Amino acid sequence: MNAWKSRFDLPVIKRLDIKFDIDRLKKELVEYSQNKTWDGLGSDYADMCETHTRLPKMFFTKKELDGVDCVCDLDWDNSSYKQLSLTEYDESYDITQRKELSGSAWDKRVAKKDSRADERWYRKIKDDLPSYLREVLSHFPNFHRSRFALLEPGNKVKPHIDYDTTYGVRLHIALETNDECYNGGWDKDGKEIKEHIPADGSVWFINPGVRHYAVNGGSTPRNHLIISIDSQRML
Repeated sequence: MNAWKSRFDLPVIKRLDIKFDIDRLKKELVEYSQNKTWDGLGSDYADMCETHTRLPKMFFTKKELDGVDCVCDLDWDNSSYKQLSLTEYDESYDITQRKELSGSAWDKRVAKKDSRADERWYRKIKDDLPSYLREVLSHFPNFHRSRFALLEPGNKVKPHIDYDTTYGVRLHIALETNDECYNGGWDKDGKEIKEHIPADGSVWFINPGVRHYAVNGGSTPRNHLIISIDSQRML
C-alpha cells in the first residue's frame, strides 16, 4: 500500500466534505458533561504527559502553572483550557491489531515504549457516551483518543507541534465558538495560515505535525470535539 503523507505534504488546516447534525451534538455535549469534571489532561490522558511531571505549558498561563509540579494538581475549575474525555485506555488493544499501516516506523513502534503514553490505545468508548456521539466517532476508521476541548474566553493554546502525520491525524468539530476564535499554523515555507471554524457541524483537519495554535479572543467559551485517528483515509 502507499505510505501516508508526511506533515508537509498535508495542509495546515482544511475543511473536509463531512458534516454532522450540530444541534444533536450540542444536545449530547450537555447531556454527557453533566456532573463531570473537565480534567481530561489530568486524569484519563495524564500518562501521556510524561508521567504527570512535564506540564503541557502550551495550554496554560504562567499564573496557572506557578507552584504546580504535576498536571493532576492544576485548578481545573479555573483553568483556561480543559478537556473532557470520550474514550479511554483499552487494555485489550495491541499494536499488531492495526488495520491501516502508514509505511513508517509507527507501524511497529509504541510511543515512549509505553502503551499508556500512546494515543492509539485510547480507543475504548466511555460507557455513558450518548448514541449520536458514538455514531460520529464510528464514522471514522480507526478513531482513538477523542475529547471535548474547552478554551475559555481571552485565552490561547500557544504554538506547538504534537506528532507527525505518519503517526496519526486529528479532526475538529466546533460545537461552541465566537467570531474571535480561530486556529492557525505555519506551512513548510513559514507562511501562516489561519481559519475560523464555525459551529455548523463541519469537520476540519488540523495538522498536528506543524507548528499550530488556537485563540479565543471573544467573550464566550470555545468548545471543540477533537477526534484522533490512526488513518489518513478520509483526507
